[in-house]
Amino acid sequence: MANGFAGAGWDVTVLTVDAGIWAEVTGTDNRLLESVDPRIKVVHASDGGSEEPNRRDLRRYSRLRIEAPYIWKELFRRRSRKGFPEDFHASWFAPASEALHRIHRQHPVNLVMASAAPYVSYKIARELADVPYVLDYRDAWSFSTFTGAEIFATTSERGLLEHEYLKGALQTWFVNDPIRDEYARRYPDTSGTMRVVPNGFDPQPGHGRPAANATLEPRIGYLGTLQYTAVPLAEFLTGWDAAFGQGAAQMAHAVFRGKLSPTGLVPADVLEIFNSGMHRGLAYEGPISKRDVASFYRSVDALLLILPPGKYVTGGKTAEYIATGLPIVSVHATDSAASTMLRHYPLWFEAQDLTPGGISAALLACAQELADPDPAKWSAAWEFGQQFERSATLRPAIAELRAELDRRAGHAAQPSDRSKP
Repeated sequence: MANGFAGAGWDVTVLTVDAGIWAEVTGTDNRLLESVDPRIKVVHASDGGSEEPNRRDLRRYSRLRIEAPYIWKELFRRRSRKGFPEDFHASWFAPASEALHRIHRQHPVNLVMASAAPYVSYKIARELADVPYVLDYRDAWSFSTFTGAEIFATTSERGLLEHEYLKGALQTWFVNDPIRDEYARRYPDTSGTMRVVPNGFDPQPGHGRPAANATLEPRIGYLGTLQYTAVPLAEFLTGWDAAFGQGAAQMAHAVFRGKLSPTGLVPADVLEIFNSGMHRGLAYEGPISKRDVASFYRSVDALLLILPPGKYVTGGKTAEYIATGLPIVSVHATDSAASTMLRHYPLWFEAQDLTPGGISAALLACAQELADPDPAKWSAAWEFGQQFERSATLRPAIAELRAELDRRAGHAAQPSDRSKP
C-alpha cells in the first residue's frame, strides 16, 4: 500500500513499531524490505511495552511473572486498558503519537492512514488536529470475521468510540463487501465514506505464466500462515487421506510452506502431523521469504486454499493464489468471501462441504485436470488472475483521495500538479 501511494507521487512516511520487536515476537522477512520503494521514509517508534506479553526473553521476566504468570498478564492488561480499550497495545499510543507529532513538525502531513490492528492506531491517527485521516480495516474490530459474533455493541464504550472514529474519517477502507456491509449496517450514518479496496497481489521476482504440463503425481502447495487452531486442518487431513492416503490408487504430495501459527510456535503434536508418515505425501518445509514465493509457485502443480470459516474471510493469499494461474483447491466454508473472488476462476476446485467426501472430490477433480490439462482453461486462468495486481486495485482508491484533498484545499487537481500530500 505504501508503494502504491509513493508510485502515485505522494510523499510517504511509514510510522511503525521498533523493528527489533518483530524479530523477537513474530519473525521478520528482511529480504522483503528490498521491495519497499526507496522514496518511502520509515520511522520506528518504541512499542511502549505493549508487546511485553509476547516477548520470550526470560531475563526480562519479573518474579511475579515467573511465579504467577496469569495474574501478571491480567494486571498488565488492566493497566493497558486505562489508556485505550484494547488489550496490551494501548501502551504504543504515547511513543507513536510523539513520533507522529515530530514527523508533522519536520514535514507537515496532509493525510494520515491508519491500518489496524492494533486499533489504537486509529486513536493515533486523530492526534494531528485538522489533518484528515483514513481508517484501513484489515479485519473487523467490533465483530469476529470467523464467526460473525459481536465482540462489542454499538452502544458500548468501544462501540461509541468506533462510531466517533468512523464519523471523523475522510474515508474508511475495507478488504471486502461483507465486512463493509456489516459496518454500514452497524453505523449507517457513516456508510457514505466507506470504500472497498480489495486485497491484491504484489508481483515478486519470477512471476510468470505457468506451463500446462500433464502429471500423474501432482505436487500441491500451501503457502501462508496456517493458523492451525482456526482452519479446518483435521477435515483437510481426512479428505487428503481419502483421496491420496495409504491404499489409494493415486499418489500426490501436499507441500506446506510458511508458518504454522502467527508466531511460528506450535505444539509437538501439530508438528507430528507433518513429515511423520501419518499422512502419505504430506510435508512441511518451513517459512520462506515473500521474495521467493514465485519460485515456490513454479515448483508446484496446484495450490491449497485452507481458510478459517466465516463469510467475512477473504484470506490474504487468495488474490496471490489466483494470480499464479495455477489450479486452486478450496477447503473452506462455501459462503466465504474468498469464494466470491474465486467464483469465475477457470481452475477452481471447491470442496462442496468439509466432509471427507467433499474434500477428496475436490482434490481428485484437481488431480484429473493435472493429468490432462486444458490449455484454454490455463490461459484463461492466467488472464483472469492478473486483474488482482495490487496497484490496479489501489490506483482508483488513491486517485479518489487525491481528488478529495484537492477539493478540500479549494483547487482543482491539474495533471502537472506535483504537490505531495
